[in-house]
Amino acid sequence: MSTASTAAMSPETWRRVPATAAALFGITIPYRPPSNRIGAFFWRKRMLFETTTGLCLLESWEKTLMLFLIYSILTLAITGVYKYAPQSAVYVTQRTAYYFLGHEPEHSATAPVVDWTVHNLTGEL
Repeated sequence: MSTASTAAMSPETWRRVPATAAALFGITIPYRPPSNRIGAFFWRKRMLFETTTGLCLLESWEKTLMLFLIYSILTLAITGVYKYAPQSAVYVTQRTAYYFLGHEPEHSATAPVVDWTVHNLTGEL
């Protein structure tokens, strides 16, 4: 049986004002926001995220597993966009020019920039 001072909903735990690092990076959310304005802002955003997604109802190991999965998927998505977006932008530019002009342009609009970059990076004269 837990005592009043160690219980999760004890008055001491409820009144405690957490540090900013504990509010942002702790696995459990403190009941009150930190006294720092920036920490309080991020505490509100974290509270909004966890209550919207239901993470506040999970146990610590479940929350850790879910956050690992979310961050892994987010990392894969951002990496995919980073790798694919430049190729896609060139293709979309070429297709747009074809649709508007009715033919493929002889050289792309970025050819002078590419030539200048290659010239300056390789040192060719």
